[in-house]
Amino acid sequence: MIEYTYEIVNVDENARCMEVVYSAEGHETMRIGTRLPFEGETLEQVIDSFAPVALWIEKTLPVIIPTVGQTGTVKPVEPATTNSEEPAKEPIFSTQATGSLPVVTIDGEVL
Repeated sequence: MIEYTYEIVNVDENARCMEVVYSAEGHETMRIGTRLPFEGETLEQVIDSFAPVALWIEKTLPVIIPTVGQTGTVKPVEPATTNSEEPAKEPIFSTQATGSLPVVTIDGEVL
């Protein structure tokens, strides 16, 4: 988990947005445009939902460099069926921003 600070540097009430500067030790300072909090929502919830923590983490991960000119084909996979009359149930995908890496679930199971 990355601890960060934030400063609101601009608010545009008419456009319903604000600019927030996020800082964390050892990471690039980021200026991000966010929406204003909705009624019933805290400022901290909005700040956390737009925090660049996942980006900071991604920048520390090793990458694989593809070869220039590399090509390929991606074929969609047809969903399997349980029998000839009834199609298989489509999995329910969801993501949740947590201020860090997104949480991805399929049918409620965290991946």
